[in-house]
Amino acid sequence: MLVKFWGVRGSIPVPGSSTIKFGGNTSCVEVRCGRDIIIIDGGTGLRVLGLDLMKRGFCPDLKSGMGRGKVSILFSHMHWDHIQGVPFFGPAFIKGNMINIYGFKHLNVDLQQTLTGQQKLPNYPVSIYEMGGDIKFIELHEGDVIKINRASVTAVRLNHPGGSFGYKISYKRKSLIYACDYEHFDGMDRKLFDFAKGSDAIIYDAQYTSEEYYGSDRNSGRQGWGHSTWEKGIELSEAAGIKKLILFHHGHSDEDLEKIEKAAKRRFKNTIAAYEGLELRL
Repeated sequence: MLVKFWGVRGSIPVPGSSTIKFGGNTSCVEVRCGRDIIIIDGGTGLRVLGLDLMKRGFCPDLKSGMGRGKVSILFSHMHWDHIQGVPFFGPAFIKGNMINIYGFKHLNVDLQQTLTGQQKLPNYPVSIYEMGGDIKFIELHEGDVIKINRASVTAVRLNHPGGSFGYKISYKRKSLIYACDYEHFDGMDRKLFDFAKGSDAIIYDAQYTSEEYYGSDRNSGRQGWGHSTWEKGIELSEAAGIKKLILFHHGHSDEDLEKIEKAAKRRFKNTIAAYEGLELRL
């Protein structure tokens, strides 16, 4: 299982001099299970991933003009920073490419309605139905297990305003947890604990520090905003026996993230702050 990060930011894309090291694109993670490609979330990082996939054979065949690629995209939820890259996903414009999109009904609006609405006038000039690829929408429910050849994906509902899904991807005795746009509870979240227990790695929502979350940084705090802290990520990883902690959904500058990563490593050695281009093999 190869995991590659194409967008690691939370809330909004932030290009510029203060995010050069870790990157300014929003959430998008590629997981390769053999020849199968699973994408988690379609933030602005999805555009860059799409360009890379075009180089890998998702471009039109010279003789037939048809694409030959297939990807599965898992959406945690439908907030802007997780869907903004969809209208710019190059492989979806090529007839013959298969794009299977998975997610849950968000506040009684299903996945297809949300992504279609994003590309309606005056928001965008090309509707999702005009993109050309073979796009299918599959609605998920908590506990569902998807089989993608030899890989399996399990969905769990997380604590986030309007709801969010976390995922477990299992392949060849390795398991990866994606727990993004998730707000911890004061005590241990038994559902996420049981879901993630013994996993090889977890991609964890660490948008805030504890000082920011509880308001001891002289601001009003961020409780109820739907995100967690790197400290809580360590607490979960230690308790659940997770081997590697990947801090994700960043809300800080490169300078601050470097400090956070160093502090986290002192407490849980096998921690890394995700950055654009990071590749991990499980």
